[in-house]
Amino acid sequence: MPEIVDLEIFKSNLEKRFKNKKLQSVKLGKSAKIETSEKEFEKALAGKKLKSVGRKAKELYFDFGDGQVVSMHLMLHGQLSVPETLPKDFIAAFLFDETGTLVLSDYQKAARVTLNPKDNDVVDALSDEMTPEWLTAQLGKRRSPIKTVICDPKIIGGIGNAYADEILWEAKIHPESVANQIPAKEISRLAKAIKSVVQDAIKKIKESNPDIISGEIRDFLAVHNHKRKTSPTGGQIRNATVGSRKTYYTEEQIKY
Repeated sequence: MPEIVDLEIFKSNLEKRFKNKKLQSVKLGKSAKIETSEKEFEKALAGKKLKSVGRKAKELYFDFGDGQVVSMHLMLHGQLSVPETLPKDFIAAFLFDETGTLVLSDYQKAARVTLNPKDNDVVDALSDEMTPEWLTAQLGKRRSPIKTVICDPKIIGGIGNAYADEILWEAKIHPESVANQIPAKEISRLAKAIKSVVQDAIKKIKESNPDIISGEIRDFLAVHNHKRKTSPTGGQIRNATVGSRKTYYTEEQIKY
């Protein structure tokens, strides 16, 4: 599933390509699970210019002005593309002047498109609200494994399985650590790692794949990487299941 890093890059590249372009029409796939009809989409959006593309948690937001917003959640296998012909598994297609058709497809038909979604008030991993103090308060309420907590979309928005492992390795906290047993000093380190790992990954992917709008680049990851046997600092990489998620870690990480 695309995580915060991937979606931040998709957001930037989609805005670069489609901002200020006029939407001509909208087409929905036959098996798409969308509550709003094709006619309602067109009535709300046709003829409007895209003002901006944003992201919160694991969703992209397309703002067409006048209160009209489209959100997209790619789920596990959703793909964004600008094809010449529509793929059979397309969920929704947005035809813009000059720049082509932005298509969301998903062979599992799980990806979601919503017109004017409800506000998502979860604290995003890159937001100013995500401070050591805020994180300390959240962890103090919970006895779940720390990996489970930071992957919970109701607590922190945007972090998924792969980057949770990277963040915890950077902070040197074992993924099975009990959340409310982690010392305050280490929580501060964790809060810093959340932002630094995400920002560093965004930079690396932009350097190697500057125009990407779909897919997941993971070959540079330090521990969540099946091709690596040791971390960049020499720790042997091990794996376990934490809260049903395959988890990579090293003996360098402390269990609290």
